[in-house]
Amino acid sequence: MRRGVWAVGAALLLVGCGDPGVPTESQEVRYSDARVSYTLTTSTVDAVLSHARAVFPEIDFSLNYDAGRDDSWAECGGDYFSPSAEEIPPHIAWHAHREIAIDSVDGTIDLVWPILQSFIDDGWTVTSDRLDSSTRPHVYLSKDGFDLAVIANTEEAAAGAGWSRLQIGADSPCLESPDDLADFDPDDPDAYFGPGAAPTVGPFHPPEFIEWYEMY
Repeated sequence: MRRGVWAVGAALLLVGCGDPGVPTESQEVRYSDARVSYTLTTSTVDAVLSHARAVFPEIDFSLNYDAGRDDSWAECGGDYFSPSAEEIPPHIAWHAHREIAIDSVDGTIDLVWPILQSFIDDGWTVTSDRLDSSTRPHVYLSKDGFDLAVIANTEEAAAGAGWSRLQIGADSPCLESPDDLADFDPDDPDAYFGPGAAPTVGPFHPPEFIEWYEMY
């Protein structure tokens, strides 16, 4: 991730904190904020994955990605909404998730800090470090209102499954919803936000060494 991108991007987000249901910004501003926020959220998880591949070139990080499932928005402080929801909440946050499988039974705890160090050097702050957890080893970070999570699995869990898992997730700050957010299709973000919005990290297919149903 290029240094300085977050400071510029976050400055463009004009998060509304006024009366719920009453927009404080124009549709044009809310749409622009949504695009910036979506791009930063998805590009963050993809940057972590790209960096993981650069730090550990000997490991095949197999990405199991489905845009409709993994790049979505939700009501701030509420339940997840479908991007085709008929009733758009006044405030939303973007969520991006990347599920990575590795054809080994070594677990992924030892990968986390080498992957995240450059992000910490770039200003991300660690908010939770539970890599010693036997059930959900993780590190959570934040920067400019965005949250980043990297969740590993233990050697014991990997041995039981027959493969190792690494999960990367990011959440945007809360922002006011554009009026036409129901038109957003996670499978075709370029149609809503314009060319270049769609994530490009791939390949986008389930790993061959495990069955689809075993991923979740």
